[in-house]
Amino acid sequence: MPRTAPLAAAVLACLAAAPSSPAPPPEPAPPAGKAPGIDLAAMDPKADPCDDFYAYACGGWLAHTEIPADRGRWGRFNELEEKNKERLKGLLEELAAGKGDLGEARLRKAGVYYQSCMDEAGVEARGTASLAAAWSRLEPVKDPSSLAAAVGRLHAEGVAPLFFFRAEQDLKNSSEVVAGISQGGLSLPDRDYYTRSDPKSVAIQKALVAHVARMLELAGVERARAEKEAGAVYDLERSLAEPQWTRVELRDPRNLDHRLDLSSLEKLAPRFPWRPYLEAVGAPGVRAFLATTPKALARIDELAASTPAETWRAYLRWKVLERAADGRALPRAFVDERFAFTSQNFTGAKELEPRWKFCVAATDRALGEALGEAFVRRYFAGDAKEKALALVTGVQAAQARNLAELAWMDPATRGKALEKLERIDNKIGYPSRWRDYESLRLERDAYLENAVAASAFEMRRQVAKIGKPLDRSEWGMTPPTVNAYYDGQLNEMVFPAGILQPPFYTRGAADAVNYGATGFVVGHELTHGFDDEGRKFDASGNLADWWTAPVAAEFERRAACLDRQFSGYPAVEELKVNGRLTLGENIADLGGLKLALSAYRASRKGKPPEASADGLTPEQQFFVAAGQLWCGKVRPELARVRAQTDPHSPPRWRVNGPLSNLKEFAAAFACKADSPMVRSERCEVW
Repeated sequence: MPRTAPLAAAVLACLAAAPSSPAPPPEPAPPAGKAPGIDLAAMDPKADPCDDFYAYACGGWLAHTEIPADRGRWGRFNELEEKNKERLKGLLEELAAGKGDLGEARLRKAGVYYQSCMDEAGVEARGTASLAAAWSRLEPVKDPSSLAAAVGRLHAEGVAPLFFFRAEQDLKNSSEVVAGISQGGLSLPDRDYYTRSDPKSVAIQKALVAHVARMLELAGVERARAEKEAGAVYDLERSLAEPQWTRVELRDPRNLDHRLDLSSLEKLAPRFPWRPYLEAVGAPGVRAFLATTPKALARIDELAASTPAETWRAYLRWKVLERAADGRALPRAFVDERFAFTSQNFTGAKELEPRWKFCVAATDRALGEALGEAFVRRYFAGDAKEKALALVTGVQAAQARNLAELAWMDPATRGKALEKLERIDNKIGYPSRWRDYESLRLERDAYLENAVAASAFEMRRQVAKIGKPLDRSEWGMTPPTVNAYYDGQLNEMVFPAGILQPPFYTRGAADAVNYGATGFVVGHELTHGFDDEGRKFDASGNLADWWTAPVAAEFERRAACLDRQFSGYPAVEELKVNGRLTLGENIADLGGLKLALSAYRASRKGKPPEASADGLTPEQQFFVAAGQLWCGKVRPELARVRAQTDPHSPPRWRVNGPLSNLKEFAAAFACKADSPMVRSERCEVW
């Protein structure tokens, strides 16, 4: 699903309920002739910005930056993420030791979880005892009913065979929370990895079979049996994959709108016993479902009746083993084998990520709001929300002006668009109410058990939401996250504290720089509310067609321009960018830049012009700050995965693609009409 009044009132209400932070020092004035927030060393002044702006803004960074050995990619987002991880590590060590000013029991649980994760010696000593116990609970799987019950128990513990189950908003009534059932159950990154027959795909398919066999052997399965079971697991997963929606099909919410009651679900897949499943997953009373991928459920129904019980047991054992190894809750031999498979085929990383980094991320996933509260107290400046709010409201005002002026939008559609814009909710920094982890029980020396307990806690939380009034205060990201999102069903934008730091927001930088960086991020998320996916949801977050036919046709014509543009860009080796898969992000990048620049210009009205700095005019600073957000490198193995599965375009095209459509960019750098950074077919959606 897509992930956005006046807005000032909504955010100020959130501020009133937020924990207080010490007042920050006054905003420092930028040094004369300097542009704080612009990384001059990252630039290549020899590059012509009108030929290749990405090289101009990021050429120095590209020349001097190496991807860390434990990473498949590296960029400005990752640099800030790494800084935040160092901060979180310090906080978690304090929490684990019970030291400092973060003594509340609810926060200390994050320290307990982290400490158990870091106990690698304990994990080694336990060996495969916990795995063997989990496998033994799968032995009763003999028929569809026992299969359904086993799948339900595994889902309740955070293992995800066959499909995903969680609370979802109904697509046409966004205030109603139902049970969402969606396609899943695969070991490779995407269903296309199973359905393609090109040499690279076939090599990965064979590598998966060999990998599963080696992992089973490590777990004590005799080699011949391990090889046989690995082949059976692959064949089952391939069958699961074939009817699943493609990534492009999943981007259209109309494809996912399949509301069912329990009797209809049982008719759709009558040979998979849903009542034993619901009982085991902890949702026996649930009767309303959103089956987003009915073809995938129909295939599960077929397989439930036709697949031998021994194959089901092998598949379920593999999913338990896979989950434990990915969580680094098994001895190092399993972790090393898993790393060898993923690095060779998907990431290209040269070294295993240090355990402390893994455990920081694992704790953030398991107890993100306990850890997030500690992070906010220590590292989120007192006026950061107000600063972000000023940028948000400025960008939204720019979109209001833009909508009012669009010649291709008729009054009826324009009115609906303005209503949607007016009703967008904003969440900045951290939640207005922290999550309660009181019922989560943890032990300091039982990491695998803690991981299962945390997953079970989250599943209980999901099930508890079904059938209850929608909680609009909930967040889909943790506060330390270096990211942001727009959610079309909630019609909200969310900007965690983790991203509201340099290079995204720099205290003391010129407005041009902060609008180019943070303003661009805000404009990007705002435009998602009106991209090819977000535009299908109305002001209340309901899937509804609020466009008149001529205006909808004009939108599609404009969007097709970006599809053609980005489909012509190379991704990696023989693969090109998938213009349909990346369309929403490309629309958001183009619209975000336009809105951020408009908001910056409006913010300077009645004020003296900002000064040039480091040889850059204010608007040149704006574009450099925006471009430098995407300085990045990706290893070829990961670039292939991203080209097939990621809705974002590669970094170079996230910069050059939208900028080459903006006449304001061409004017700022005096680019000639025949320059490579000036497209003859200029795309403009919003």
